[in-house]
Amino acid sequence: MKKVVFASFAIAFGMASTTAQAQSTEEGAAGLRVEALAGWDRIDLSIDEANDIEDNDSGIFYGIGIGYDLPSGPVLVGVEAELSSSTNGVEEQVSGVEIDGSVLDGTLSVEDGLNWYVGGRLGTWVGESTAFYGKVGYARTTIDIDAEGTVDGVPASDSADLDFGGWRFGVGVEQRFGTSAFGKLEYRYTSYSDAEVEYDGTSVEVGEIFDTVDLERHQIVAGVGFRF
Repeated sequence: MKKVVFASFAIAFGMASTTAQAQSTEEGAAGLRVEALAGWDRIDLSIDEANDIEDNDSGIFYGIGIGYDLPSGPVLVGVEAELSSSTNGVEEQVSGVEIDGSVLDGTLSVEDGLNWYVGGRLGTWVGESTAFYGKVGYARTTIDIDAEGTVDGVPASDSADLDFGGWRFGVGVEQRFGTSAFGKLEYRYTSYSDAEVEYDGTSVEVGEIFDTVDLERHQIVAGVGFRF
């Protein structure tokens, strides 16, 4: 009888331990998460006209993200949002440029501004701590344009913002460390398909430029974060 009681106790204890471990794994893989992001960023621009023009610029990507993963067992289902920017940019000296009868001299700078993204991800957990997933969402990026110099010898300065929007697709892998910390690595591709110019307090949609212009973004991003 004692052996039966002992065996029953051992089985019950083992089942409870296994259940607790499974719940811990599931709970640790779900919930609210925040993360810091950094990586490589490249913007590709091509203009299809009589003479094809292609250019690209690479820089360091940095940002922060927040998301929520649903408690769905071995399936990874989540939503996420992100704010970011990069060191992409260029500064050019212009001299003697004539526009509408005026002569411009000075400095023209183009820099990557604030970018945001909202989307979702879907994947699977392999074992207790590794997940592979795909992601898709909408991304918006702002390009800051500043000009400073002279117009017909008179000091002048001006600025404008170009806002581009499009769909982002990506794949990634996430690795859990303990019950709350995690790291991840992603590749993202963004294709922009709409745009507007913000100048002097007025916004004008200029999506027709994508009839001849292709604007794409490639990123390899690493992240570290915590779940709550």
